[in-house]
Amino acid sequence: MKNIFQTPKPTPKRLVSLAMLIALAFIVGKFSIPIIPQQLVVSLTFIVNTIIGMIAGPIWGFISLAILDVVDNLSSGEGNFIIWWTLMEAVQGFFYGFFFYGRELRWSSKKDWLHVTIATLVTMLIGTFIFTPLLIQIYFGVPFWAQYVAGRWLKIFEIPLRIIITMLIVPRLQRIPELRKLANL
Repeated sequence: MKNIFQTPKPTPKRLVSLAMLIALAFIVGKFSIPIIPQQLVVSLTFIVNTIIGMIAGPIWGFISLAILDVVDNLSSGEGNFIIWWTLMEAVQGFFYGFFFYGRELRWSSKKDWLHVTIATLVTMLIGTFIFTPLLIQIYFGVPFWAQYVAGRWLKIFEIPLRIIITMLIVPRLQRIPELRKLANL
């Protein structure tokens, strides 16, 4: 059984790699496409988050995505930092690390497809379908149900896209020798 608190050593190479990936996630996040402003946004940041989890493990993934959220909020200049969003992002970082650290993925493996599907469902259920609408209701007064009527339910179509994109990109990245070492493969 896999230890959920399995943490890789914070070597200089790992820390620099995480810092670069946090910066990359920050930049990729700026290219997100708002479908419904402040409510429904499509972004490819999940790929960078997956790579962070892949080399960081659950604990460092938690810390890395928390740092990313704080940096993103501080740089936005909007002044609406809410610790609960940071905690939600951090928990998603934990799950990215839990599902992808030390796990080699192969395009041809049905078991790996199932693994990525479960990982995607868990991270999206936590962030996209439960806590983000709840926090929007609490802090901005938009009722939970109204968010789904307005279009949050459309995020279900993002699930298969995330699964396919993850399976297209991650197995190929895992062939890189330095990344294999960092990911404990």
